Amino acid sequence: MSEFKSMDGTMINYETTGSGDPLIMIHGLNGNLKMFEGIKEALGENYRVITYDVRGHGHSDRPQDYALDDHIDDCLELFTHLDIKKAHILGYSMGAYIALGLVTRYPRKVDKLILVGAKSNAAVSSFARLMMEHRSEIKNKSKKEALEILNDYMFYNKEKVKAWQNAVNQYSTLDANEEAVASRSISGFDYRKELHKVPNTTLLITGEYDRLNPSEESELIARYIPNSQLVKFKYSGHAPLAEEPERFVEEVQSFLKQ
Repeated sequence: MSEFKSMDGTMINYETTGSGDPLIMIHGLNGNLKMFEGIKEALGENYRVITYDVRGHGHSDRPQDYALDDHIDDCLELFTHLDIKKAHILGYSMGAYIALGLVTRYPRKVDKLILVGAKSNAAVSSFARLMMEHRSEIKNKSKKEALEILNDYMFYNKEKVKAWQNAVNQYSTLDANEEAVASRSISGFDYRKELHKVPNTTLLITGEYDRLNPSEESELIARYIPNSQLVKFKYSGHAPLAEEPERFVEEVQSFLKQ
């Protein structure tokens, strides 16, 4: 593992594997770089894969307050630190919001763009919204019990997701306050007016069983980004990279080789 300091002095932890054109992958909320553990070796056969713990997560520093703009600045600083002029970007869930923010501001830094389980705008985090929608079901439940209930609305292959989440949690977890800070950082954004300006060739991947960021969200983005394509995973929810990893790698490689 390696690290660098972002613009405001926050320490960011990252890993690299493989060789070739750079592919930066940005993980989801309350996760870490281990979210890509099952796919990065395969992608590393053809690309220089860079994964990192976004601020507030994993082994990176955990400030008491930060915003989506800070996440975007951190990713930009990663380019500078590694002397990367241009890279493919893959963003998963929260990582897709960061990727969209990056490409709307710095499109020349991005080669091809891959958005997984994405959305274009939010007043609150998707998970906070899901909790509110199903508050009667999770009322008086423990955190573990509530998550098991909500997982039914997020994932299709819950056994694969459980193993994936366990590996992520063994690497690092957040306490309740850190989760709240992380959740606040991705609220109140809206890229809808910027989507038609995105010049980059874009792939959107969504799971048919995803009710956290439903397919309709990805369809909206695909409708407005001029050079985009949408792929739906039939046997996935919000984590196609974990639920159908072999197909996920195939779709990503095929897109990047086009």
